[in-house]
Formats: sequence, C-alpha cells, structure tokens
Amino acid sequence: MNLNSLLNLVLNSVQKNNTPAAGVNNGGLLGSLGGSAVAASLVSMLLKKKNTGSLAKVGSLAALGMLAYQAYQGWQKNNPTKPMPLKSDFEPNETKAEEQSRVLLRTMIAAAASDGLIDENEKQLISNESGDDPATLRWLAAEYANPASIADIAQAVGNDRALASGAYLAARVVCDDMSRKEIVFLAQLAEALNLDEELVEKLEQQLGL
Repeated sequence: MNLNSLLNLVLNSVQKNNTPAAGVNNGGLLGSLGGSAVAASLVSMLLKKKNTGSLAKVGSLAALGMLAYQAYQGWQKNNPTKPMPLKSDFEPNETKAEEQSRVLLRTMIAAAASDGLIDENEKQLISNESGDDPATLRWLAAEYANPASIADIAQAVGNDRALASGAYLAARVVCDDMSRKEIVFLAQLAEALNLDEELVEKLEQQLGL
C-alpha cells in the first residue's frame, strides 16, 4: 500500500480534470489513472463538488506543503516573536511522506463525509471493487465506512505544525462549497489543530479563497 503515490495521483488528476462531475465517467477516470479503482473513486468523489477552483491549485503533496509554508511566512510577518516551522518540515521526504499522506487522505475523506459526499452507493462501489492493490482498497473501504473524527485527525497530526496546516488545506479544498456543515467541520478542525484565525486566513488565501 503506497498512500503517498495514491495522494499524488488523486491530486494531480483532480487538477487536470477540474470540471463538474457530470462530465466525468468512471471508465474514463480508470483509464486516465492507470486502472486504479481506488484513485478513481476518490477523484470521482472530489469532482462532485460544485466549486473545484481551489482543487486546481494543489497537484501533489509537495505543492500542498509549499502552499502551507507560504501561508506560514505571511502569518509570521505579523507574528515575528512566534516560532515558525522549518521549510524542510513542509517538504515531503521518504521517512514522512507515507504517514503524511495517510493523514491527509483521512482528512479529505472525513471532510467529504461531513457534507454527505460519501453516500451508501459510494461505499458499496468501493467495497465491491477489485484491483492489483487490495490492501489499499480495504483501507479506503474502511475509511469510507468509518471516516476519521476530528479528534482522530488531531491525534494523528500531534504537534506537527506543518502537517496541521497541510491537513487544514486538504480539508478546505474538499469543503469548497462551504455549506453549513462544512463551515462547522472546518472551524472545529482548525480549533483541534490549534490553528489561530489569522493563520487559517493565510492558508485560505493561498487557495485563492
């Protein structure tokens, strides 16, 4: 199971297919994603959003990290006495990328579930899929069935401030429509991750929001 590759594949595909879901079919997605049913399911779910503009800004884990870093830079200009994570903390590396990707994927799925994007049909489709990566399919089916709670996400992030900002960005691109449920989810997530209002504003600015 390679969740880093999955995350990059999903983000890159969403960036390239930044169109309403009505124009997307699973057959075409499967082909463009090298037959990856897992990635196709995630991309299809994300493209259900009415507004996908911010998704186009995030094409990889590295790009997500750079957006978070730039947001922190803007935040520190107004908070010069507060410590800032190192730039390297925002850059994926072999030892951290897999776990970071796991956290970000779980956050994206939880954000989607908060507004009902993962319905029973979606759960059934992924549970019935087969492919050359059954471990990842099982993992995704489990996440769809029981999405992570905000407390789960905060626990997984721990004291990693770079990952916390990345997790918020990942949730925000999924919650692009900003329904009432999404607004509540994002506010609770920011609080659980100890992100102050000014930093949240800088993160959203990086997405053009």
